[in-house]
Amino acid sequence: MVPATDNAEVLPDNGFLLKKIEESLKKRADENLRELDLTVAQSHVLRVLDRQEDGTCTLKELERFFCVSQPTIAGTVSRLEKKGYVEALADESDRRVKVVRLTELGRNQNRLSREKVQETERQMLVGMTGEEQRELKRLLQMVYENIR
Repeated sequence: MVPATDNAEVLPDNGFLLKKIEESLKKRADENLRELDLTVAQSHVLRVLDRQEDGTCTLKELERFFCVSQPTIAGTVSRLEKKGYVEALADESDRRVKVVRLTELGRNQNRLSREKVQETERQMLVGMTGEEQRELKRLLQMVYENIR
């Protein structure tokens, strides 16, 4: 048990709270996506590809967008490819560049996963008014901009 000397000293700092929120949110979202055989990271890749006009991105573009290493994004794409949700192809103009393309099955999974992610989002915001939800988003965006 934590000794209660001064409430300001007992309460965790904001960074700790954000970390715990992120861990809990990821765990809940992964649980909600499990029935679709997806993880949060995989669903994010599907969403990014689905937003592209032609449903494609290079591996390098995904790496930069998600701020992850090449092996990390390559592993995520490889798992999605094994499930039939994406195709990884060599670029026609430069065979060294790998292009990732969303398949029709991947497009369908993206639609279903968005519903699951929205469910997780609703769970996170239970008890908040619309105004409180907008204020939370504004403040989190501000924190992100400050720390980025």
